[in-house]
Amino acid sequence: MKKFLFVLLFLGGLSLCTFGQGRQTAFINARIIPIVGAPIEQGILIVQNGKITAVGDARTVRLSSEVTIVDLKGKVIMPGFVDTHSHVGSPAGADSTAPIQPDVRILDSVNPRALSLQRAQAGGITTVNVMPGSGHLDSGQTLYLSFGMRR
Repeated sequence: MKKFLFVLLFLGGLSLCTFGQGRQTAFINARIIPIVGAPIEQGILIVQNGKITAVGDARTVRLSSEVTIVDLKGKVIMPGFVDTHSHVGSPAGADSTAPIQPDVRILDSVNPRALSLQRAQAGGITTVNVMPGSGHLDSGQTLYLSFGMRR
């Protein structure tokens, strides 16, 4: 688990370095678990301008001398997770006073410094749907948070 978190943080840092740059960066020799299809044991992932431009088998790709190469032998690259039902960010609001509380807004109560947000991101979650209390007919308005980079 520690290796996975290290790889996730490492790739996050590398993506910050490559974001907004015209030069391609190739992450090679990692085990890549794509969204669809079988895992690629010796994979390559190419990033340019902060976007993934190619994914495939590193043994079949020839790279130009202008590509920055990062060897990730022994590491795993996989897509981020989306949590569609969460209570991260220490939200408050919905209570047991009524079964319908449409006026409760998580936006008003989520704590952006909550440790639970950092834990979710460290665990590979890239997007969360933060909800008010569960168990009500209408608990209020949810909030979608993306931990990814935006332009």
